[in-house]
Amino acid sequence: MFFIFIGYADLMAQDSTHVTIKSGNKVGDVLTPAEMYHFPQFTKGQVFFKGGTKATAKMNYTRVFDQMLFIDLKGDTLAIADEEAIKFVAIAQDTFYYDEGYVRIIADNDFVKFAEKQVWVVADIRKTGTHNTSTNTVGITSVKSFRHGDDIARNDLTLNEDIVLRKETQYYIGDENNRFVRAGKKKLLQLFPKEQRSIENYLKENKLDYTKKDDVEKLYQFLSQRH
Repeated sequence: MFFIFIGYADLMAQDSTHVTIKSGNKVGDVLTPAEMYHFPQFTKGQVFFKGGTKATAKMNYTRVFDQMLFIDLKGDTLAIADEEAIKFVAIAQDTFYYDEGYVRIIADNDFVKFAEKQVWVVADIRKTGTHNTSTNTVGITSVKSFRHGDDIARNDLTLNEDIVLRKETQYYIGDENNRFVRAGKKKLLQLFPKEQRSIENYLKENKLDYTKKDDVEKLYQFLSQRH
């Protein structure tokens, strides 16, 4: 499905969350379908739009491009356009919201939501230099940046960089208006300005690791009790 051109996996220090990507091969040569997609196969789902309409199709979430894909009537696989118009996406037992990227709901109530995103991010870029050597560069953090336009099906995109992908699980907190922020003190205070003092006191008394699900879930439970 994904035709950014890449090479074989190069496990960094035996860390299976990293892969080295070289020009010349397909992403499927490196990552398995289970690593690329949330669901093992495209599954019937519904897109609920903010305007009140909805659409049904076989769908799947891709962790590579942080996109929601669907199969159209012609059998082509496309990415959902106009993502800002999406209220939420329901596939099987999972619900996804879109706020500058998709997050999957773990727990929610009328006031607070706890969500996660499993995604591949660009950890490093190595441009090919003279004599076929590689030099490290910095510039992008999303695999989306390598796409040309909105066509995810193009198969002629050749890169002149080697890139290193890192698999991440990120945790998010959302409010009653479905605005989501990645778990962290600064953004939480911006999301819940009326709860600033209570949040600051809680964080002083509880040293949280925002990369750990249990810690962020405790934070969600605390915020839920504030309403």
